[in-house]
Amino acid sequence: MKKLALALVCLVSVAFFASCDPKVENPEPVIAALTGEGYLADSAVVEANVDYPFGFIVTSNPDTQKDIVRVELLINDEPFDTVENIDAQTYTYESIFRYDTREIIDEVVIALRATDADNQTQTAKIRVWVNEEAYLVADDFTWNRHGGADGTGLEPFGLKWERNAKEVFAVIEPLEGALMYRFDPAVWETIQTEAQLASLFSEATTIDNFKEVSCEAAEKDYDVVLGTTYQGINYLIHVTHSSVFTFKGTDVTITGQYK
Repeated sequence: MKKLALALVCLVSVAFFASCDPKVENPEPVIAALTGEGYLADSAVVEANVDYPFGFIVTSNPDTQKDIVRVELLINDEPFDTVENIDAQTYTYESIFRYDTREIIDEVVIALRATDADNQTQTAKIRVWVNEEAYLVADDFTWNRHGGADGTGLEPFGLKWERNAKEVFAVIEPLEGALMYRFDPAVWETIQTEAQLASLFSEATTIDNFKEVSCEAAEKDYDVVLGTTYQGINYLIHVTHSSVFTFKGTDVTITGQYK
């Protein structure tokens, strides 16, 4: 009888441990896009040069309760941002989405991939569609050169400050691989979209340099429209003002707007 009782205890124990199998069917972290007023929603149509807040909330799997250790933001499957060493059961990722029609068109997929301490991953996505014919938005620029320095603010447009010719004119030239144009000032107002800008440039004739800003006038206004093509992007540049200050070398500043 004692042997039978022992056998029954063993059977009960086996059944108990079998019912506590630690295997979890879906051990991945839980992740979802933040919703509510102001947040970028799935299937939204967005405009160029506008800030769109978005975010994701990541939590540990309720069964495994493993800490979130890493999140990666991807734009169209390309890595964009990474946050590591999180070590928490809840993590909120927030950022701003802003696009330029010169760089992104059609569908854009914003994805956040989360990894927990067990190396389990989960991904949530927000798909948005961009307005391909969004209006170009003007922004300010400042170019400056002091003495014989290289000049600042020009390189993003594919330009360089070559020299102050005989200390009379500022001479601006295109970088290697860039093209430079001169347009009628009226086009600044008439060119409103990327398609119009591309059409304007397709018929334009290149120039070697721009040297109409006087280094002798302390303050002077201009109405000059230039264009550049650099690294596949077209820029329309409206030069509107210059200032010159002389103290231990000539300091020339050229300002205006671009789009």
